[in-house]
Amino acid sequence: MKSLTPEIIRAITPMFMATIGAVIGVAVLVSPNITDAKWSAGLGLAGTAIAGAAGLAQSSKNEPDFSVKKRGDNLEVETPSSKGSDQH
Repeated sequence: MKSLTPEIIRAITPMFMATIGAVIGVAVLVSPNITDAKWSAGLGLAGTAIAGAAGLAQSSKNEPDFSVKKRGDNLEVETPSSKGSDQH
């Protein structure tokens, strides 16, 4: 199995939450003899899970874009401010 990197976890989390919300919603809709309060609470929980997944799926444009490379025993960090500067 591939190792779970932060990028993979960040991509899978909204799909997992939306799936859980969908399962809860379908379970509430097909349940027999359910009271109005339970029906409302179940659909509210399902909607909250799906809305949370949609919020997590938003792109994070405010995060700085940087990369780290290992060269021998040294680490080289490249930040957005270092991309435009001359490196000789």
